[in-house]
Amino acid sequence: MPSTKAKRYGFRSLVKRLWRYYRPYKATLLLDLLAVVGLSALGLVLPWLLKVMIDAALPARDARAMAGIAAIVAALAALKYGLNYYSLYAGHAMAVAMERDMRRDFFAKLQTMSFSFFDERKTGELMSRMTNDIGKVSDAVNHAPEDLVLALFTVAGSFGLLFALNPALAAICLVPIPLMAAYTALLGGRILAGFERANDAVAGINARMEDIVSGMRVVQSFARESHEAERFGRLNEENYQAWRAVLRTLGWYFGGVDFLRDLARLVIIAAGGLFALRGELSAGALVAFISYVGLCLEPIERLTRTVEAIQRLAAGLRSFFEIMDAESAVRDLPGARPLPGSGPCSIRFESVTFSYGGERHVFRDLDLEIAGGSTVALVGPSGTGKTTFCNLIPRFYEPQSGRILIDGEDVRSFLLADLRRAVGIVQQEVFLFAGSVRENIAYGCPGASDAEVEEAAALANAHLFVSELPQGYSTLVGEKGVKLSGGQRQRIAIARAFLKDPRILILDEATSSLDSRSERAVQEALRRLVRGRTTLVIAHRLTTVRDADEIVALDESGIAQRGTHESLIAVPGLYRDLYSPGASGADLVLVDEPDEAGSGEA
Repeated sequence: MPSTKAKRYGFRSLVKRLWRYYRPYKATLLLDLLAVVGLSALGLVLPWLLKVMIDAALPARDARAMAGIAAIVAALAALKYGLNYYSLYAGHAMAVAMERDMRRDFFAKLQTMSFSFFDERKTGELMSRMTNDIGKVSDAVNHAPEDLVLALFTVAGSFGLLFALNPALAAICLVPIPLMAAYTALLGGRILAGFERANDAVAGINARMEDIVSGMRVVQSFARESHEAERFGRLNEENYQAWRAVLRTLGWYFGGVDFLRDLARLVIIAAGGLFALRGELSAGALVAFISYVGLCLEPIERLTRTVEAIQRLAAGLRSFFEIMDAESAVRDLPGARPLPGSGPCSIRFESVTFSYGGERHVFRDLDLEIAGGSTVALVGPSGTGKTTFCNLIPRFYEPQSGRILIDGEDVRSFLLADLRRAVGIVQQEVFLFAGSVRENIAYGCPGASDAEVEEAAALANAHLFVSELPQGYSTLVGEKGVKLSGGQRQRIAIARAFLKDPRILILDEATSSLDSRSERAVQEALRRLVRGRTTLVIAHRLTTVRDADEIVALDESGIAQRGTHESLIAVPGLYRDLYSPGASGADLVLVDEPDEAGSGEA
């Protein structure tokens, strides 16, 4: 049964869409194919020169003619060298450029996708599509057109000369060609399906490998090495079996083609010898005939081997275009404009309904207004949509219905990049890139000066510890900031937010999982950061939310309570139920309920 990919992407449509990547290099492609035509023409001259030499120059012992033929062969060799050089260089350079362009477009596409797209796909799978599948392009985009043109001109030219030498014998030479074509058509579909399964298996291995490497500390801390080895072993075996099936089909394919080619040579040699014995073919013509048959079979043989590269290419293109055709759920709408104004923004949710694709909604018909410059804390059990609520503001997700307004205007009316520049986020799990401290702080403002970076770090209570690092602001933080402590990473993230200077600030569990000393430093930095901004705070600690201008308690039905800490703690309800005395009795700690399956909170 054909795969869904095969149904959606026919070979003709793939070629048509691939032409978009050929188009910038069409002059190079044309010159490359002209060079191939030249090589084909040069190849046709040599057998005819052999015929002239054997039938005319040698019997006449004409040294002058022999020298002329040698000079022509030398000139043809020099010309062939130049054409070969251009074809190999230009063709492969074009293929690498096309591969570069496809990776550029693939990466650009990924950056337009909403969080929901990445929720459904693993990082390793996407990496495999970008490296493995697109890598198949350079294997075929130049060889396939070259081999097609070479086969067309060489076979046409050879058969023209064969019929000129002996029409009857030339007709016999035509018999193997339809047999090879039929054999190729018989196994071509199986090869393509096999490569698709193999590509999917490779993507599965890459996805699992990415998971294991990223979570190696967890794997080792729980002593789950043998379990992960077993899981990886199953994927590895599936990959092996998928490739084994492909190679089995390729073995039948190439073995059959070689058999038909050798059978054709045997028939031609036997028939040609018989024609020569009858005196219907001269010795020189026989040598030329056999040479032209070899010329015919060589491009046909190359063409049959090109089928493998084409099938690999088609399988890779289907995976590539599947991602490229995925709908960008979040994008700039026609007429989108920059976000006007400056300073803190007001935010309003109007009848907003959102779900992650299932029947259960995270919230339905939610209405909430947040005044510009105020600080609003969101509390509630896990799964009630606190983080999702915040992710809708910069349009990381789109609601199924309703509107979100900033300063009275729908967020969809603004340019996406402009909207997101106005929103700063500090999360519990801080992501730092594997660069220097300076690069991470200045990530949102790449043109920031050293003085501006250091000022942001000072405001975030990070300058002192950064200055004590081995290379100061040039110190490399390691992958995901592994060389820094949790509190240090958090302060780097706050410094990054200071430098970005957002109009709306989202603090998502920004002080959880920190020791008391780190928390004090972070809390002091956050108090500076929230000044003059509209701030949304998601937190489970009373010390984080008690000073908010308003607290919004969410449950599965939506907004359960709203008010200040004093007003909410004084009456029975969700807010008071969520808290119990801390271990010291000096503070209150939010009691969180276990996540529900499929709650979908980001």
